[in-house]
Amino acid sequence: MPAIDLSKLPIHLPSDSKAPAVMLEKFGFDGPAYEAYIDAHCSEEQPGRIVMIETSPVDWPVWECHPLGDELVIILSGEGDFIHETPEGEVRMTVSAGDTVLNPAGVWHTADVREPIRAVYLTPAPGTDHKPRG
Repeated sequence: MPAIDLSKLPIHLPSDSKAPAVMLEKFGFDGPAYEAYIDAHCSEEQPGRIVMIETSPVDWPVWECHPLGDELVIILSGEGDFIHETPEGEVRMTVSAGDTVLNPAGVWHTADVREPIRAVYLTPAPGTDHKPRG
């Protein structure tokens, strides 16, 4: 098997560790592509994770939350702040290449970008919710 460029070919990792990974051919990296991915590969009982590389060139316009599992983000390049919304208020984590962020299940999070952030995301996509920043 050749090397995989996760920025062009995301992978679905099933929750069942004995099930094979699935290459997500022709993935569109947009809302409809995520919905089609979830419909085809995920359920609340077996959400699995989508593994991909994405670049955030600017501040995220929304907060997001993953109720069915923790999201792991591995920063490859860039610099900024990941922000968690907690009962005590916002918690900011400054990140740069080599850092890892754990977005716990059910915690709203967003990011402010100083230099475009390129990162590997391991995301439990089903049930992901968004709300406007502001």
